[in-house]
Amino acid sequence: MDAKPKILVVDDAGPVVILCVNVLQALGYSIRAANRGETALELVRKEPFDLLVVDYKMPGLNGFEVLEQARTIRPEMACMLMTAHGTPDIINEATRLGFNYILLKPFTPSELRGAVDKVLAGKS
Repeated sequence: MDAKPKILVVDDAGPVVILCVNVLQALGYSIRAANRGETALELVRKEPFDLLVVDYKMPGLNGFEVLEQARTIRPEMACMLMTAHGTPDIINEATRLGFNYILLKPFTPSELRGAVDKVLAGKS
């Protein structure tokens, strides 16, 4: 088994995916990316991930729906929400659903690194 943690990044915004992939690959993580929730769930069915980093608002399935379905497939997987819609209702619902971390957009590479490191450290 690959010792590097495996992360799946899901966002319909290309620049956000590119930022996440570049930052996380530079840290040595193994990264896969998807631009739709449905595609992400296909990947989760095929391979194990240590962390799912998913946007809240996307066409098709939103981040909450992706989390709920992904957790039925891989309940051990940590999950982090990215959102530009950090209203109290969304934050409360994300917490209730079991997201390990909520990262508000826009975020810096340093904030992304810190959030991912924190979530993966808490997983072990």
